[in-house]
Amino acid sequence: MADVFDFPVRGGNWQPEPAANRLKQAVQKSGGYNKIVKLSGVSPTTLNNYLNGREMKLGTAQRIANACGVSLQWLLFGVDNQNAIPLPVIDNDNIVLIDFYDVAASAGFGAEADDIQRPIKVGISKDFLQSDLNLSPSSTIIIQVRGDSMEPTMRAGDKLIVDIRRPELLDGIHVLVVNGALLVKRLATSSTGIRIISDNERYPSEEAEITRFRWGQPDGDDAITVIGRVAYRLQALS
Repeated sequence: MADVFDFPVRGGNWQPEPAANRLKQAVQKSGGYNKIVKLSGVSPTTLNNYLNGREMKLGTAQRIANACGVSLQWLLFGVDNQNAIPLPVIDNDNIVLIDFYDVAASAGFGAEADDIQRPIKVGISKDFLQSDLNLSPSSTIIIQVRGDSMEPTMRAGDKLIVDIRRPELLDGIHVLVVNGALLVKRLATSSTGIRIISDNERYPSEEAEITRFRWGQPDGDDAITVIGRVAYRLQALS
């Protein structure tokens, strides 16, 4: 996942060499260099730099700590795990990688769909994805919400697990591209078309003819392109 707090970590007594040594220990005990690159989504160049003693960024360090199954406090500062709050050990065999797009699907007036960048890979529980949500890693993406038009159902900062398989019915909450804007809205079929609904009552609903709806990649015309159905919301803490 994208680094939310992507700035250098500085502290009074912190030294990069001990942190690099702890990182080497964690990577070795967690299955090796290639596995941590895969699980964390951190580039090989970045991980090499950190192993060689370069100052770690907080957001990236958190991803590495998660992949290694160690606490962030221990990785950065050498705090005894008995005194810190350790993260649970990750079962690598139960992790699958899916695409995370570092772009917000607006629950308000829309983010430009052209701003979508190449995704990064994030790890998620295979049991949760396949057994609980009945989703396939190859047909699942994660994006982030901004805006307030879908409150209280979802709020700015929430992460959405999106099923990009084509459904039989366009009902439920979907990610759409409308006039070049990336939106998250509730869809409901009616006798005359499909209603595009904002759960926040301050925003009016709209109705569009069913012939305007497409599936897959936006084609730039007056069509409404459905990217996928929202299967799960990961709630932001603030």
